[in-house]
Amino acid sequence: MTDSLDALGGLVDAGLVAKALGRKGKAGINAAEVADAHHECANCGQYLLGNFCANCGQQAHVHRSLAHVGEEFLHGITHFDGKAWQTLPMLVFRPGRLTREYIMGKRARYIAPVPLFLLVVFLMFFVFSFVHTPSIMDNGKPLTPTESRATVADIDNSLVDIDRELATARAANKTSDIAALTTSRTALLWGRRQAIEHAQSYSDRMLANPDAILADLKDNFDKGEIKVDLGNKTVDERVREALHNPQLALYKIQGKVYKFSFLLVPLSLPWLWLMFAFRRNVRMYDHAVFALYSISFMSLLFIVGSIGVVIGVTSGLFWSLLIWVAPLAHMFAQLKGAYALGKFGAAWRTIGLALASVISLSIYLSLMVVIGLVE
Repeated sequence: MTDSLDALGGLVDAGLVAKALGRKGKAGINAAEVADAHHECANCGQYLLGNFCANCGQQAHVHRSLAHVGEEFLHGITHFDGKAWQTLPMLVFRPGRLTREYIMGKRARYIAPVPLFLLVVFLMFFVFSFVHTPSIMDNGKPLTPTESRATVADIDNSLVDIDRELATARAANKTSDIAALTTSRTALLWGRRQAIEHAQSYSDRMLANPDAILADLKDNFDKGEIKVDLGNKTVDERVREALHNPQLALYKIQGKVYKFSFLLVPLSLPWLWLMFAFRRNVRMYDHAVFALYSISFMSLLFIVGSIGVVIGVTSGLFWSLLIWVAPLAHMFAQLKGAYALGKFGAAWRTIGLALASVISLSIYLSLMVVIGLVE
């Protein structure tokens, strides 16, 4: 619950930051209602000729009602003004045109890349705080993979006993016993499938319950099965402290990922520069706009995937589209439109950018793990 409240607070802050960067205010306010009807700006004292101050840009009308506090709060969370309804569909379906038009100066109708990036990233972490995959439980506590494997063995023994009793009941034609034993056997089979799922290796359990993984990690470290020798005594000591309390270490790492998400942009710029090194009409600013819009879309995909985990979507087609098809198709469309490329030029750059994205993301996550553990 605390994590959810922290995420909500961060989302509100993100909305307010985006509002400050991308929104100047709404028109339609009578200037005569401010500064005691003296037609003066409440901020700088400039004489007002319209709904906004010509000197500092502040709205003529200054709200002092409790209802306006609620309005600002809701706007800080949603920030769904007219620009959002124009920008988001373009980001999803026509990213190349969106990027190109913003670079060429058609910016009034769209949310700027930085505010959009901030909003989507904060929204992504807000959604992540509610993601919790189901787990095998024992007295309210999630089982570790080791405990799950032991549970599978116990269930197998129970199934042998039930099968033996079921054969005896069928031989004696005891209908009531057969029904009861069949029901018990079905329940045990369901539990066995769940236990097997949680007994798989970490590499096969990408969506496994993090509490179970951390508990198993700490258990193996306490037993001496995990040795730490990275060649530096200070670093080794920090890592050992993290393994003694992996939940705290994970919390620190998540905080770093959240705070330093903007580093994904500079990590992406060198790759984009290399792909267009011989294009004199392309500037680093263009690459920055491209990267911000692209990362914003990928974050939206993460949000959709998180919601899919929460509601239990298991369709292979859904996850294939989300993980492979959508990112590559979006990269291709954005590259082709933003840089005015042909199909071949956009295609090979899409493959290169996809590989570069994996490398950049790996560097970023590794850096966040190191900072989270060592700090």
